[in-house]
Amino acid sequence: MLPKHPFKRVVYRASTSLFSTFAAVILSIYQSTLTFYVEGENHLRILRAKKENHILAIWHTFVDAVVFCLHHRDLCIYSDHPRTEEYENSTTHYFREIGLKTLKALGFDVLDASLGKQSAGIMNFIKKIQAGVPALVAPDGPHGPIYEAKPGVLYMAAKANSCIVPVGVGFSRRIVSSNWDDLSFPLPFSRVALVIGEPIYPSTDLSEESLAKQALQLEQRLDELCFRANEILYGPKSKEVSQEVASP
Repeated sequence: MLPKHPFKRVVYRASTSLFSTFAAVILSIYQSTLTFYVEGENHLRILRAKKENHILAIWHTFVDAVVFCLHHRDLCIYSDHPRTEEYENSTTHYFREIGLKTLKALGFDVLDASLGKQSAGIMNFIKKIQAGVPALVAPDGPHGPIYEAKPGVLYMAAKANSCIVPVGVGFSRRIVSSNWDDLSFPLPFSRVALVIGEPIYPSTDLSEESLAKQALQLEQRLDELCFRANEILYGPKSKEVSQEVASP
């Protein structure tokens, strides 16, 4: 929500735009120091060639890897926040606005569900996916528990006639925040491995039991891909893997 006072509203818009532009430039420079290894790129190429709707799923811990490596994929990101007056007036809300504008400056399509009713935001997100816009979600977001996939992503995929593409991530060196999600940032000049898994097609059975079972399978698959990403960076098989260095 923008400040009600006209002058404060102008200052709010101008300052968030300025800081987001600066942040986008810094992130672009920061990204150039990282070395990327991508496995499974063909899965996305085939989906794009077939013009199949798809949603990329990545643990909340590694969402910043998307900023560094997948910003050129025209991905739509769904964003929301607590609907409380306390949050609206907090500095967290201000920095969130800077973050969203930074993502837009980097080429992401951001759907800010906080601008209307939450149910309307989800429906608009589904409509974007149905229209062929690739999307990205964190199955354990927005509030956790960490590394526990929620059924929502399966429900959205089924409604949008979309498949889910799980993505595992690993960093050779990183900083871990104190947030619930252990949000991690790769250090400059470190290596980043992304492993793109085979598409997962949701069942037409949208019962609570079915969605919970599918969510558990997605959770297990994401964990396997993260283990694989770390194997590329550290494991004994890493030298035998055909590695593709991605230049975002």
